[in-house]
Amino acid sequence: MGHRKFTDIVGEIDENRRARIDAIKEEARADAVAFNLSELRRHRSLTQVELAERLQRAQASISAMETADDNLLSTWRSVVESMGGHLELVAVFDDERIAIPS
Repeated sequence: MGHRKFTDIVGEIDENRRARIDAIKEEARADAVAFNLSELRRHRSLTQVELAERLQRAQASISAMETADDNLLSTWRSVVESMGGHLELVAVFDDERIAIPS
């Protein structure tokens, strides 16, 4: 067995550690909590009135959004952005996850 440079060994360790960290991050993303609009609003400690003010809408429109069966992606984006976040859209397959520009 030949000799190896210390930097090569450390590089392999770092790559292995990086791969484990990436795997843990991916697992955490997969375990993300699913919320509907009203649950998300409550999770962020907002009332319908407060969210309505941020979106410059009436409180009744927030209530309607929260009870709708199918909100548009643009609705989700505006709600999330009004809360200080950003929306990420990902296509999930058995062997990969692909970020979709939203």
